[in-house]
Amino acid sequence: MCDHRLWARVRARLEPRLSTAYLPIESQATREGMLALLASAAELAPLHLVAFSMGGYLALDFALEHPDRVASLVTVGSSAFGLTDAEKAERGWALELLAKHDYRGMATYRLQQFVHPSRWTDPDVVDVIRAMDRDLGKETLVAQLKETNARDSLGPRLWQLQIDVLLIGADTDPFVPWSEIEEMTRLIPHAQSVLAKDAGHMLPLEQPDWLAAQITRFHGGATD
Repeated sequence: MCDHRLWARVRARLEPRLSTAYLPIESQATREGMLALLASAAELAPLHLVAFSMGGYLALDFALEHPDRVASLVTVGSSAFGLTDAEKAERGWALELLAKHDYRGMATYRLQQFVHPSRWTDPDVVDVIRAMDRDLGKETLVAQLKETNARDSLGPRLWQLQIDVLLIGADTDPFVPWSEIEEMTRLIPHAQSVLAKDAGHMLPLEQPDWLAAQITRFHGGATD
């Protein structure tokens, strides 16, 4: 349930050192459509991908299937190991609820699960999350829950990645624990990882300066 606004402040801090473009995977109703969007973007040259959460899983999947189309990869708050049984059950319950009722937006307690407590009242974080959720709406939420529920673990295949990979995690992310980032780093031959302190799952909104600095360093640029 994110769009270009998730990355706006990060991209502003990357320019002009790095040129960026946004791929709107939220515009696609199916997983196949999301992956096709990546394929279309990679037609002219291999991509230097930066991807968040669900997008990170899709980017890893795409890189494994099309190694000649991805030049490097940065994932933020992403796991390669699929969903747990508890997560699948929660998504099933949510889909049943959405089938019977209107969607009235993300509840406060749910929003707070995604964000470090120090940012719970930060309008640059919570207002953007609420606005994206409101504007994308029920149809997008249902499509994303359905299309990304069946996530096979990519762990057994990660050794095949021969590109440079940066895996970024956050110390209070309840959805992608640091132990999973460490395991991915061990399995990917040319991977490095870095941990954001005092941050939750919504790292691009919570710490755009820090995140932009990590991406710039990864791509060989000096930072102030």
